[in-house]
Amino acid sequence: MFSKSRLVSIASSAVLVLACQQKEIPRDFKLELPEIISSPDPVALSVRMTRNDGSVATGQDEYDYELNPPALAQISKRGLVSCRGSGDGSVSLTLGANTRKAELHCRLVERVDASDVGRVELSQGAFRPKVRVLGKGGSELEGVPLVLTSKNTGVLLASGSELVPKSVGTATILARAGQATQEFKVDVVRKLTPEALPIEQNRKIHFSLDAGKYELRVTLPSEKSLSAEWRGAPYCNYSGVNKEHVSTCVLRTKGGVVFDSPAYLTSGSTEVSVEGVSLHEVP
Repeated sequence: MFSKSRLVSIASSAVLVLACQQKEIPRDFKLELPEIISSPDPVALSVRMTRNDGSVATGQDEYDYELNPPALAQISKRGLVSCRGSGDGSVSLTLGANTRKAELHCRLVERVDASDVGRVELSQGAFRPKVRVLGKGGSELEGVPLVLTSKNTGVLLASGSELVPKSVGTATILARAGQATQEFKVDVVRKLTPEALPIEQNRKIHFSLDAGKYELRVTLPSEKSLSAEWRGAPYCNYSGVNKEHVSTCVLRTKGGVVFDSPAYLTSGSTEVSVEGVSLHEVP
């Protein structure tokens, strides 16, 4: 006769054999994972089976998966994958005569860096801001989905990882990658090309402007003294010695700006030229 412990062992073995016999062996199957996993949270791997009768179903059994390299992630028999670090690998499974593999791309995001976005021209259309997705140790992660959300859709409209300028102003943007987020601001400006009217024997140039906020920038080949007079807003008047001159002003009513002609400053020429001159409407 068998001892009690022997009977328990035989019964357990029978249950295991029966369980294995009940596990479905499909005609074919494939493994499906997200293209990129950007957080340590568990992600479900799907076993898409083609049964012997041609029907398609998702496997519900527990499986013995093989992970390569083993240290990259952890996977349960139910197919829950948890990335432990950033890197590339694969998950494979054998059912019957078939072995199938799914690529595993772990990109664990530590933070989002949007410190160098700058400002954009209204007319430039959709653009991708300078946002970096960083992993452990500050390493830059490639291929991680970046989602942008605008808090000022009238200024900048977000579309996936792109921004579309809509009007002059300042917009606050939220960048999200994995579980990391960062807010940053973007100034949308509009380049203006008003008629350059020469005055004072062509030694100065006058731009006529409507009410608004403007930035005048004059870049010279070498350091020169330059002055700018804002008509209707004398408190904005500018004077300085530099290669690049920048003067900003808010005009409450229609007015303009008068500044030294770069051609006259550089060579004494009275030719009307706006080379090195830019004017923008700014927030």
